[in-house]
Amino acid sequence: MKFSSRIAPQTEPNAIASLVAELSAQGASILNLSDSNPTRAGLLPCSDSDGAGEGSIGIPGYGSWQRYEPDPRGLLAARQALSGKFGGDPDDYFITASSSESYSLLFKLVCDAGDAVLVPRPGYPLFEHLAGLDCVRAESYRIEYTHPAGWRIDMDDLRRVAQRSQARALVVINPNNPTGSYLSSDEHQAVVSICAELGMALIADEVFFPYALEAEQAHSRFAGESGCLTFSLDGLSKLLCLPQVKLGWLRVSGPVAEAREAARRLEVISDAYLSASAPIMTSLSGLLGRSDAFVRRVQRRMTKNLAYARRVFEEPGSPYRVLRCEGGWTALLEYPRNEPEEQTVLGLLREERIVVQPGYFFDMERDGYLALSLILEPGDFEAGAHRVRKYIDSTMYHAESCLSE
Repeated sequence: MKFSSRIAPQTEPNAIASLVAELSAQGASILNLSDSNPTRAGLLPCSDSDGAGEGSIGIPGYGSWQRYEPDPRGLLAARQALSGKFGGDPDDYFITASSSESYSLLFKLVCDAGDAVLVPRPGYPLFEHLAGLDCVRAESYRIEYTHPAGWRIDMDDLRRVAQRSQARALVVINPNNPTGSYLSSDEHQAVVSICAELGMALIADEVFFPYALEAEQAHSRFAGESGCLTFSLDGLSKLLCLPQVKLGWLRVSGPVAEAREAARRLEVISDAYLSASAPIMTSLSGLLGRSDAFVRRVQRRMTKNLAYARRVFEEPGSPYRVLRCEGGWTALLEYPRNEPEEQTVLGLLREERIVVQPGYFFDMERDGYLALSLILEPGDFEAGAHRVRKYIDSTMYHAESCLSE
C-alpha cells in the first residue's frame, strides 16, 4: 500500500519512548516530570486540589444545546461571549475544535502546496507535523538567549529566512513554548512591520498568554492587531486546563479589506468541517466567567514550582541554571553536560524512574537542557527536581573520578 508523503516514513518510537514502554510493562512506577496534561496533574476544574479555595468550576449550560444551528464561524452566543471577554466584534471570531485545527484552517487559507510558513526555533515540535499534513513547509527562524535578559527574536535571521523561502505566514507564540518568552513591544512592532512589508500573514498563538511568571513588564496580545493581516489563536486547553472538551478559537484582524476577504474565505473552509461541539460552545459564556480565578490558581502552583526549581538548582556556584521564564507552563533547566542529552534522559529513566524531555526535542541550539513541566502537583515536582539533581550530580562525580584516574 502506498501512503501519503504528508506522514514521515519514520514511525517507530524513539529510544526514550521505547524505554518508557519497557519499564511500564515491567510494572515500574514512573514519575513524568515533563507531563503537561493537566488532567493527570490534579488540575481538574471541578475540584480544588491545591486547597486554595477558588478556581473550582462546573460545566454550565447543558440542556440548551440540542438544536443544531450550524454556523461556520461558530454559535453566535459563543462568539458574543468571546467578544465580551477579549474584545472585538463577534464576527471577528471563528470557533474551532482545537488550536491544531485553527492552524490547519489557516494553512489552507494562506498557503498552496509547497509554500512555506515560518516557525520559531527553539519551539514546540508540533508545527512541522501540522504543516506537513497540509503539504506546507515549516521554515524556522531563530530565537536567541542571553542571561539574565532572556529570549529575543533574531530579526535579521527572520527577515533573511522569510525572503529566501518566500513564506506566506509567520507564526509567533506569545509566550513561546518552551522558552516562556513574550514578545517585547519593539519585537511586536517589528514582526508586524515585516509581515506588512513582505505580504505575510501573522499567526499569533496566545494560548499561554495569561500565565505570566517572571515577566517584568506588561505584554500585549496580537489579537486585534491592525497593522497586517493577523490571526490570533486561543482556546480552553490552556485557559481552563480542558484539552478534552476540544474548543479553540481564532480572531481575524488587520487592514479592513484584507481582513474581510480573509474572513470570507475562511468561512468557506470552516463550513466544510463544522467540528466544534454545540454543548461546549453553549457552555462557553459560563466557562469564560470562571477563567480568571482558575488562571490565578494555576499561576500560584507554577510560581511555587519555579521558585522551588531555583532553590534546588541555583545555589551560589551551582553549575545548573534555570533559564528566565516569563510565562507559560515550562521551565528550561541548563545542566552540566557530562554526556549527551539522550543518555542523560535515558539514565534518569533507568536510575530514577523520571521522564523529562531533552532540549533537542525543541531544537535548542546546543546540548544540555531539560524541559520541566511547572503544572505538576508541587509534591511531585519537588521530589522529581531532587531526583534529577541527584542523578546528574552522580554523573558529574563519575566523570571527575574517571579523569582523576
